[in-house]
Amino acid sequence: MEKKPDRVTVYVVIVSIIFSLLISRLVYLQIIKGDYYRSVAEDMGGKEILELAPRGEILDRNGVKIATNRQSFNIIYANINQKQKNDEINNILLEVIRIINNNGDGDKINIQNLPIKVEGNNYFFQFNTNSDKLKATLERNFKKKYKIDEDLDAKETFLALEEEFGLSERKDINIDEIQKLISLRLSIKDVGYSQYKTIYIAKNVSRKTAFTIQSKNKDIPGIICKVDPMRYYPNNEVGAAFIGYLGKIDESESDYYKSLGYDISRELVGKLGLEKTLENNKDLNIALRGEPGVRYVQVDKYGRIMKEIAALEPISGDSVKTTIDLKLQKVAEQALQDTMRKISTGEIKTDEPYPNANRGAAVVVDVNTGEILALASTTLRSSPEDPVYNPNLFAETGSIKDPNIVKKLFGDPNDKDIYDLKPKPMFNYATYGSGPPGSTFKPLTAIAGLEENVITPSTIITCKGQYDSYRACWIWNEQHRSHGPVDVSRALQVSCNYFFFELGSRLGYEKFANWTWKFGLASNPQTGELPYTGIEIDEKPGDVSSPFNYKIKNINSAMNNIIEKLATEKYGSIVITKGTQEYKIIEQMLMDGEFDESQLEKLQINKNTPSGKKAIDFIRLQVKSFETKANSRGELLNAAIGQGSTLLTPLQMVGYISTLANGGTRYKLHLIKQVLNSDGSVKMDIQPEVISKINLNPNNLAAVKLGMAKVTEEGGTAASAFANFSIPTAGKTGSASVGNAQKKAGRAAYGWYVGFAPVENPKIAVAVVIYDAGHGGYVAGVARSIYEAYFGLNDTVK
Repeated sequence: MEKKPDRVTVYVVIVSIIFSLLISRLVYLQIIKGDYYRSVAEDMGGKEILELAPRGEILDRNGVKIATNRQSFNIIYANINQKQKNDEINNILLEVIRIINNNGDGDKINIQNLPIKVEGNNYFFQFNTNSDKLKATLERNFKKKYKIDEDLDAKETFLALEEEFGLSERKDINIDEIQKLISLRLSIKDVGYSQYKTIYIAKNVSRKTAFTIQSKNKDIPGIICKVDPMRYYPNNEVGAAFIGYLGKIDESESDYYKSLGYDISRELVGKLGLEKTLENNKDLNIALRGEPGVRYVQVDKYGRIMKEIAALEPISGDSVKTTIDLKLQKVAEQALQDTMRKISTGEIKTDEPYPNANRGAAVVVDVNTGEILALASTTLRSSPEDPVYNPNLFAETGSIKDPNIVKKLFGDPNDKDIYDLKPKPMFNYATYGSGPPGSTFKPLTAIAGLEENVITPSTIITCKGQYDSYRACWIWNEQHRSHGPVDVSRALQVSCNYFFFELGSRLGYEKFANWTWKFGLASNPQTGELPYTGIEIDEKPGDVSSPFNYKIKNINSAMNNIIEKLATEKYGSIVITKGTQEYKIIEQMLMDGEFDESQLEKLQINKNTPSGKKAIDFIRLQVKSFETKANSRGELLNAAIGQGSTLLTPLQMVGYISTLANGGTRYKLHLIKQVLNSDGSVKMDIQPEVISKINLNPNNLAAVKLGMAKVTEEGGTAASAFANFSIPTAGKTGSASVGNAQKKAGRAAYGWYVGFAPVENPKIAVAVVIYDAGHGGYVAGVARSIYEAYFGLNDTVK
């Protein structure tokens, strides 16, 4: 008798059959008919369209807009689909290109992805740089990115792209249209044919262009006219030095920004200044970049939006209220322009012509908080047509199309400009421009000498004009006479070099270095930590003269001398090339100050020959001489008057003067006052931060302030600039000389002025520098204009 299957067996069989049917159906749907159904889903599917968020605004301390946003009509392509054929894509894009061209917006089309320019029958690569080396690198990277043979020239590359995108046989398209089509096709290629990505066809087109395209929506599937926020700087170039600008995301940065959720094909990021620092700053908990929104839409097979399914609205980024007083900022920039023009044209009567007084900076600080009220860096405009560093130039696409403007703003890398003679509009002379401060450094030498008790406020040093065989007071050099007996206050008033040479000698390197570090001007003598001011944007602080800094400054000339001598027959005609191991061996000996004969074996110098022995003795002598000079008393004396290898930025100088003015409290210099949420509520208030406190004897401080006050009075070096000024001020001029080679090239002394006002209960400190101005007295008028604006004495700026 047959055994009947039990219930469990029957159940298992039934379930197995059901699963077999399901698996068979899945195989059919996903594998056999997968492409078909995937195509249907894409043709009548959903799409995400990223909605860019407005960047947070940058405001001045009074809420006046420095950087904001305005609405921009942008044309995007949102039907990126790998199944589309070349002709299908090209015809859609061509129709849009012609609409945009016909409406006068052809220059708005995105052509940045194709770095090939065509002029007649000439094809050449064009990159926004003047460096031949960088051009070669960018060309190589472009070809590698798009898998183009590296050996092809510009024309061959262009023709290869024409072929790839199905344009080589098209007779109905002119060369301008082909260039634009190739650029757009490269943009599509960049996003990898992702159906959720979009690309810009054109940005910031006219309302007429936008409406024309919108009205032809059915004829150009996948083309969308969007209204997006675009960065706008209502004051143009004013404040550009600290604001910065926006630029495209570089290839080297793409992975990082992708990880943060950026649409690298559409979004711009901060490249300099606050725009860069606050782009997405986790440490400060500030992000100018907002949270993008997204629209979920249903599209038909032509990429046309059928309906919106859902939307997530974008959230604006954090807004930042800065410490800047925009009115004061405008005054500082205009005063620099006016003063540079007057010095360079001779309108200000100077001791000799200074035609190259065409770049400079000014920084204003609240001495009781460290808040930066103005930070100006500017170059002289020789005519109204001269391009200036205006962040609006970059706001649309993140770059400047005209290579001539690029060259004028960024400088020509092929022009070595070894004497730093040419003005660079994009260079921040306030935070990066370190130069010898000259006599503006003397108040610090004075306070160091007083606090270390090597002098008192009443100590008299008799100026004899000539101090030693190598140095003398300026009055001796110019008039062959002396200042006679002077105390510290009088020495500051008349800027007596002799007095401060002697003061430096009495202090010695160790004590001198300690005080320069305390005021934030030098590296920490114990740890070697570099000086800093605390500012949020990038800076490159200078340093005060020291044996190490002397070596850094003079190592090249010392090595050139050694190489030149060793190459002569006397020393065996030893040829050493810069960058080689042999070069580095000698260079390291000079930097260490230690001669090591065993290392010279690597130079193949035979010590048993007369010429070899002479070469070894010569190198030994040069190492010893270099070390002696680096630690010489003379280098210290030069440092005491702000010369030698001392190089400082205006930002550092205003920090030290602010510390002196307020009695010894060194504040972190800062640009951010308050951070606001997207709804306008306060996210955080930034409080003044004390870096350190220096205990200064009130009598010593009073003696230095008295001397600085006398500088601006009759008989002082800035008396003419402050004649009949109603508020008592204190200051110091500086005329930092340059070397003979620089003079021959057209350079002249730096014109410095530092000061604070009022003398009693100071409110603000100022540092001003104009390169090649000849004398600090010629630039002191910039400080006067700033004081007039701050204290409301000449309230004409809007």
